[in-house]
Amino acid sequence: MKTKSIFAITIAAALTLTSCETMDNLASKLDNISQKAGPKYTLPASYDEAYSYRTNSAYKEIITLTRSKTLESLRVSNPSKYVQEACAKISELAKNDFEKAKMAHDFVAVLISYDAKNFWAGTIPPQDFANVLKTKLAVCEGYANTLKKFLDTLKISCEIVHGYARGVGTSPASQENPKASNHAWNIVKINDEHYLVDCTWDSGHMEGRVSKQAYNTDWLFVKPEHFIYSHYPDSAKKQLLDSPLSAEEFTSLPDFRPIFFDITNGASVPNKIQDCNGIYSWELEAKDGYNLSFAIASLSTMRELQDRILTKTIDGKTSVTFSLPEAGDYEVQVFYWKQGAKSGAGCGSFVLRTNEGSDILYPTIFPNSGKNAYIVEPLEMPLKKGETQKFSVHVENKKFVAVIFGRDFIQLEGDENGNFTGEIEIPQNIKDLSIAISNSENRGYEGLARYKVE
Repeated sequence: MKTKSIFAITIAAALTLTSCETMDNLASKLDNISQKAGPKYTLPASYDEAYSYRTNSAYKEIITLTRSKTLESLRVSNPSKYVQEACAKISELAKNDFEKAKMAHDFVAVLISYDAKNFWAGTIPPQDFANVLKTKLAVCEGYANTLKKFLDTLKISCEIVHGYARGVGTSPASQENPKASNHAWNIVKINDEHYLVDCTWDSGHMEGRVSKQAYNTDWLFVKPEHFIYSHYPDSAKKQLLDSPLSAEEFTSLPDFRPIFFDITNGASVPNKIQDCNGIYSWELEAKDGYNLSFAIASLSTMRELQDRILTKTIDGKTSVTFSLPEAGDYEVQVFYWKQGAKSGAGCGSFVLRTNEGSDILYPTIFPNSGKNAYIVEPLEMPLKKGETQKFSVHVENKKFVAVIFGRDFIQLEGDENGNFTGEIEIPQNIKDLSIAISNSENRGYEGLARYKVE
């Protein structure tokens, strides 16, 4: 099962990376997807139809069906009959095989909870579909078996895949053995084309040692060139890649989730363990309607670092720079959220390894609703008390930009192009100050950045 914890990582005794190709070469390899992945599996020419079903919402009719008192009477007494009756209703509701497959996926993901207690205790019970339905509990094997039972009953070809996945108990910094199986998922055949599905990870996530039910469709009908960043099957052909990756190539990939590729435009990704010299910069572009943010933590202390990330976004193109305080390894987490949302979710992680430290501290940059809102200067802190500091900010859809300290604020002068500037003597009696933006002269300010003062 996947984990939601940001920095709850199990660190291996040694950190190594074996890679026979650069990330650019690997990226080219992953992009080289043909219509046919070996003699057995056929991939679609387009994923547009399949991806239209990745709605992050379960069918309401299926949610109702999982609560049916008539069906519930069969769940424990006759699981086979239970599946037959459920699938008969699905066949009545569904317009095509995609809908049948998603409805089966929804039924299993909504009904079944992850069996965290037995997983952690090492006392996993039988994972056949009958026992899973009776208990409404499963680990990955049970989810895969139960989804297959539903799809077999619906006359949709489905097979179970075993392999290694980057979920609970794995870390972007740890040594990996992708040949050691720890997970199970499915390959589903629809309209003579094959799709990857992980019903376990679409059912919820783990918070510490507790399973949280949280339906999603992040792992439904996923493109193989994105699925491979987290799942490595025990059979090369089941990668569904025209040129399957070796175990060594897989271990050089960072842990990025399909949603990262869904909401970015052709973003290049770093190595799983990326070497740098105290400073690391990365550029990527989010699609319309999405924002990106980042967090970084030291793997030696397990603490999140503050004042070490500088971001700037222009027309969806984000540049981010990390300043690392000392030699060592640091985990970077990438988050995304829909514009206007109050929170987001993780979509990728990798490790920065540096042999030297950097003294540079950056202001805290806040997500906000300003169009192309970013700091031009100053880009470093702390600011010095008593010194005159020039402030320069760019924001295109706000009328006012102010430097705020305590209850006082000083507005910057703006022009018609969204450039705001001003020189301010830093007061002696403050410990920090903020830059904020608004369309009202005296209220409604949103924070853009905060600086420490000394």
